[in-house]
Amino acid sequence: MSQQMTTPAYELYYWPLPFRGCFVSYLFAYCDVPLLEISEFEAIEELMSRSPEAQEIPFMGPPVLRDRASGQTLSQMPAIVMHVSGELGLMPDAPFDVAMSLKLLMDCNDILMEICRYNGSLMWEREAWIEFRTARLPRWLAILEASLQRGHLGGDPVTFADIGVFALLGNMTRCLPQLDGDVLQHAPGIHALCERIGAKPSLADFVALQETAYGNAYCGGQIEQSIRRMLAMDAS
Repeated sequence: MSQQMTTPAYELYYWPLPFRGCFVSYLFAYCDVPLLEISEFEAIEELMSRSPEAQEIPFMGPPVLRDRASGQTLSQMPAIVMHVSGELGLMPDAPFDVAMSLKLLMDCNDILMEICRYNGSLMWEREAWIEFRTARLPRWLAILEASLQRGHLGGDPVTFADIGVFALLGNMTRCLPQLDGDVLQHAPGIHALCERIGAKPSLADFVALQETAYGNAYCGGQIEQSIRRMLAMDAS
């Protein structure tokens, strides 16, 4: 995909906050390639309300990516990331490296699922949160750090796995800055990687625009309130 392109080739449907959608939008922003983002509740709810037979792609929830020329449509964040990364020059060359990068993206997706308690199906209670912050999150961060030390992240050129780690942790620590110290303590190399990825001017400008639009909103709804309540209790 040409970086000189001015007309977006893709539409991304996601709620009006970064969260899981930023795993896709940050790829385009990093490469300075335009992406049309559609975040109106009404538009997304209308797509979701259709029967699977009437949907362009049978899906449960966003993100959804649509090729504006062909009409081809995808859901599920990892599938979308894999689809566009080749066009954006973010796909590793070797098949094993592709599989390892996908593994790391799925690790990020698992962490995201844990922190939002399986898409908000549960709210955080104190005992569960303490277990997550003192054991589960440090373990996940150590996994990412070990992956970096083994050369599966942080190489040249940048891959979708690198940007995925920034989408996970860069956005998390921007919205929930109380967790920045956790990342620095348990994964200092990953913390530095996120700073490097986030410093790319096109991506930094995009994140600044998101912050202007959405403030520090993270995952939204009652589950975000639950997370912030736990963080406030940690600090008390």
